[in-house]
Amino acid sequence: MKLEFDLSLYLVTDSTMVPAGKTLAETVDQAIQGGVTIVQLREKSADTSDFIATARTVQSITRKANVPLLINDRIDVALAIDADGVHIGQDDMPLSEARRLLGPHKIIGVSVQTCEEAEIAVRGGADYLGIGTCYSTNTKAVKVGPQGPAGIRAVWEHALKVSEPPCKVRAVTIGGVNQYNVAHVLNYACAVNGTCLDGVAIVSAIMTAPDPRLAAQGLQQQINTARQTSGLRPKYDIDHVSQRVATVFAQSKTGSITPLVQHITNSVVINDCANACLALGGSPIMAADVEEQADLAQVVNALVINIGTLATEQVAGMREAMRHANLHQTPIILDPVAVGATTHRMQVIDEMIRDFGICVIKGNAGEIAALAGSAEMKMRGVDAVGTGFADPVAVVKQVALRHRCVVVMTGVVDYVSDGTNTFAVRNGHKLQSVITGSGCMLKKHQ
Repeated sequence: MKLEFDLSLYLVTDSTMVPAGKTLAETVDQAIQGGVTIVQLREKSADTSDFIATARTVQSITRKANVPLLINDRIDVALAIDADGVHIGQDDMPLSEARRLLGPHKIIGVSVQTCEEAEIAVRGGADYLGIGTCYSTNTKAVKVGPQGPAGIRAVWEHALKVSEPPCKVRAVTIGGVNQYNVAHVLNYACAVNGTCLDGVAIVSAIMTAPDPRLAAQGLQQQINTARQTSGLRPKYDIDHVSQRVATVFAQSKTGSITPLVQHITNSVVINDCANACLALGGSPIMAADVEEQADLAQVVNALVINIGTLATEQVAGMREAMRHANLHQTPIILDPVAVGATTHRMQVIDEMIRDFGICVIKGNAGEIAALAGSAEMKMRGVDAVGTGFADPVAVVKQVALRHRCVVVMTGVVDYVSDGTNTFAVRNGHKLQSVITGSGCMLKKHQ
């Protein structure tokens, strides 16, 4: 009978990364104590006898903890120690041959980078897929460059499509995943039907850690958080949403909640945004320097990012703030000002969305059109130009589903969508279109 296995926190070893004073066996043992659920022993440069000796040592640790041990590539080593299974790549022994040699009760995982490779592995009976690479990594040479969470999602959705019940395909992603981005990766890579990846494969974030147990614990906490928030959004009616909004505003008005809101925003409206935040019952802090982001992230309740007056130094501060916000599950509100106006702005925003979990994206019709890849609206500087969307509801819903967040599109009528629920808000004023920064200040309400 095949061993039950949990892919949540999948450790891939690399003995060359182990810090001085530690051994591979100690690192694996401590990582398992911290929450690692499955181990793949990967020793690319070891000769056969050394590999077998190392595998036996590691196996004595994994078996004591009832954690499966897989061998990377080497079927002979797996057979020699009676490992729980193997993980094979596209250039290794074919899946069918590995299954013939190992038998029906061993775990076999397959590395895939494309929809075609995933389909072949699923139809060939792989027990799980290792979909990569998510982000750039130096731990392994790859033929296909980093795909980001969106690329991982595309392969995962195809694998689900070709998987035939009752044998549901399982998968992890690998490549540059760490405690700062793991929750974002799991949320963003979740399939449109709500089916999420079974876990993440980690190399350097654990193998190089001074304390592998604490590193694994931190990752496991982030994974647990992602599992509570990922997937399809529940359906809400307008009365429920109205009641929640009224409650929040009432709490702000009475001072029972005073959220600390960090703003990294444009120089045109920085003072107005601070005052708007205060008027709504919040406490603003305008802080953009890279060096203070780790400290601030421990206390702020929300992070607002506005690229209106874009500058390289400011982007560095924004990215560091977003990185630490993800670590603390702090909501990020992103205002992609004039994102469709220049190639550089589009690149900056694409990279932010790829690398960090965004809670809310707020933009005018031109900015949302740029994110949707629509030609119905354009940007002229910071202004949206065009006759409007034929179906604005479909556009905001599409962008919300694509980026796994809430999208707010401002205009004569504001549209708000989380991909499941979409609402039109008609409470604007004509003067908002003739002053600077009304949209920037809107984010303080969110």
